[in-house]
Amino acid sequence: MDVITLTLLAISLILFFGFFAEFIFRKLSIPDVLFLIVLGFTLGPAGLNYVMPEDLIQIAPVFTTFTLLFLLFDGAFNIHLSSLIREFSKSLYLTLFNFFISTIVVTAVMKVSGFSFLISLLTGFMLGGVSSSFVIPILKQINVGEKIYSLLTLESALTDVFCIVFSLTVIEIFKLGGFGFRETLTQIASLFAVAGLIGLIGGIVWIILILRVFKEHNYVMAIAYLILIYVVTEFLNGNGAIAALFFGLILKNSKQLSSIIKGILTNKAKEKKKALKGELGVSVTTPSEEYFYHQISFLLKTFFFVYIGVLIDLSDWKALVIGGVISLLLMGSRMASLLLTKAMNPINKDLINSIFARGLAAAAIAQLAVQAGIPYADFIGKVTYVVITGTIILSSIKIFIVEHKMMMALLEVKK
Repeated sequence: MDVITLTLLAISLILFFGFFAEFIFRKLSIPDVLFLIVLGFTLGPAGLNYVMPEDLIQIAPVFTTFTLLFLLFDGAFNIHLSSLIREFSKSLYLTLFNFFISTIVVTAVMKVSGFSFLISLLTGFMLGGVSSSFVIPILKQINVGEKIYSLLTLESALTDVFCIVFSLTVIEIFKLGGFGFRETLTQIASLFAVAGLIGLIGGIVWIILILRVFKEHNYVMAIAYLILIYVVTEFLNGNGAIAALFFGLILKNSKQLSSIIKGILTNKAKEKKKALKGELGVSVTTPSEEYFYHQISFLLKTFFFVYIGVLIDLSDWKALVIGGVISLLLMGSRMASLLLTKAMNPINKDLINSIFARGLAAAAIAQLAVQAGIPYADFIGKVTYVVITGTIILSSIKIFIVEHKMMMALLEVKK
């Protein structure tokens, strides 16, 4: 077979493998991303040597950039404004606490290992948050209560955003060539202000287009529009990925936002009450549209984690040791969340302490750092891939133990 036929065959088999891995996950609670990483490792230079990182170097920047912007766009669909407001204090405290504890731990390990503060901080932010691509499927699998589901889903969604935003901020500092506090802060504020503004305007324009012009939901056109928002933002010296996040937030919460706007414009007291409940608004996304976006995310996740497996390098013992130490310390530092969960029942506390796996956001930022020419970016990437694999394994083991406790508790109740 020629190269094109072999490539198409590989794509087909990897997708089949991805669905098979997801099936095993549903049956045995073994995370599918772990199988994808193992597949990539087996196909890569450390395994059967079928795929070399050099073979993917031309498509990697485009693929990574699109994965990152779509990750934020799709991740925004997990952030409901109503849930965010209702669980704001609990989720935000837990999110910020765990994120900055993890960031400090990782930064300290990298600093002790001999790296500069900015390099260490970048790695800390990169690995500071739990992965929504791991957390959300796991929580659906073990069927937890609504409150704990909302709490942990919001944490994973927000920390994905924090990882990307803070990491991109450090990358921008590197690009600016130093840290003059005032100048750097002004540049970064401008960067994200442009992104936020374009994302918000883009979302409003899209709502008008859907309701007044197209009058139908065209899923592929929405993705084309998303890419256009990214390109326009980058052209205007903003951050395209953050614009994608704001665009997703507007689309997901379009019913509530449009209802609030109508409530502000009306003078009727009854209408204002309805507006606050979101009864006057119109949603520009449908459940099937969100499902379509999740399927695109599945496609990107499948290939991205296989790609990460290809990049894992077992020959660099220093990266293996640092990554292993960070994985163990992240597991230990998660126990600090007990300070904020004293009022919860023991099983819920154990579950929160078990959720600490890193994933897609960290891997995407690692690749972005390489593309941006950040010093030691290749080594940071190696450490990141080890941490992703290590935390997925450790977190899965702890979740399995918690799930067993939940089943035993349920049996006791039935008796």
